[in-house]
Amino acid sequence: MHNAQEPHAARHATAHDTPHDCGPCPVRDAVSRREFISMATLSAIALTLGACGGGELGGATAVTDPPAIPPTIPSTNPTTPGTPTVGANQIGVTVASYPALATVGGVAKVNNSPAIALARTATGFVAYSLRCTHEGTTVSVVSGTSLRCPNHGALFASTGTWSGGFRTSSLAARTVKVSTDKSFVVVNLT
Repeated sequence: MHNAQEPHAARHATAHDTPHDCGPCPVRDAVSRREFISMATLSAIALTLGACGGGELGGATAVTDPPAIPPTIPSTNPTTPGTPTVGANQIGVTVASYPALATVGGVAKVNNSPAIALARTATGFVAYSLRCTHEGTTVSVVSGTSLRCPNHGALFASTGTWSGGFRTSSLAARTVKVSTDKSFVVVNLT
């Protein structure tokens, strides 16, 4: 047992230098002042963060980054009558956001992953994958009306059909739904 008159450092040295079982040992279970303050500080931080769960701390609103939304997907579906809604695995494209789509034959890349192009035709719009059917390279929009595979030089018309260069098949079509005023297009990504 420990002598109450013995200094703490001496008790610690004698109690723990040689292995023995003396039952509950206040020296062995003692927490340093630094450890106590660290644990108390961490507890206070945890309680404060727990109180912030609703986004408020002392009346101030917590600042958080907005969710990442691709620029082609509207934050809400348009409510204009005759406008299709955007569902799962689809993107919504506001035609006015892409100047190339203002004229018939114009084509624009409207999604990066997967790479999708939208083109204006005389009767509406067509969409297709920009993945080359030869080896899967992403096809580039060369001008507002034509496309080219950078790997082998295959050329495609604005509608995605093969038009020259390295022989391959046309780009894979994607289905579209167009608003009655032709200002908004919903494109299936697969």
